[in-house]
Amino acid sequence: MTKSAKTRARKARITVSVSLETVELLREIQARVQSPSMSALIERIVDDLRGKTELEDLESKMKAHYDSMSDADREDEAAWGKLGESALASLETTNRFRSIKRKR
Repeated sequence: MTKSAKTRARKARITVSVSLETVELLREIQARVQSPSMSALIERIVDDLRGKTELEDLESKMKAHYDSMSDADREDEAAWGKLGESALASLETTNRFRSIKRKR
């Protein structure tokens, strides 16, 4: 069973009270994105928020990691990054050349 199937199988009903403006906004969004139900729309909003939160957490951890590095480690990382960039550029050039050669 996939994660989404498991999630659908374990749902709980909740009741919330929101302003009429919020209800109108949610209905407008529901129509615009063609969500099959208000529940599906709320799930989508929560999933988007969860993804944003996870991305912010990851960015925070990466920042903390790089902030904790010594200058020597930063220089080493930069050198590896430049090597990776040049290798990728070389690979892209090779692939482009092969693609042109095959078309002939």
